[in-house]
Amino acid sequence: MKYVARIDWNPQEVIYNERWNEMLARCVEVFGLPNDDRYTTHVDADYMDFIFEHEQDRLLFLTAWPAHVPPQESTT
Repeated sequence: MKYVARIDWNPQEVIYNERWNEMLARCVEVFGLPNDDRYTTHVDADYMDFIFEHEQDRLLFLTAWPAHVPPQESTT
């Protein structure tokens, strides 16, 4: 089973763009680079999905980043 966490983004917000690089760098520090062993990512024009192999990793991600669990139908 895969466990998805989503971060919505708004490229028009300058402050958010500055924070975005920091958020992704911190994610790599904690979880490593995306790969099939721990997590992968999916990018869309409105959001970025982080697809975790373990529920514990998703829970940690949800507590440390401005992420949410997307509706199931939007992850297929």
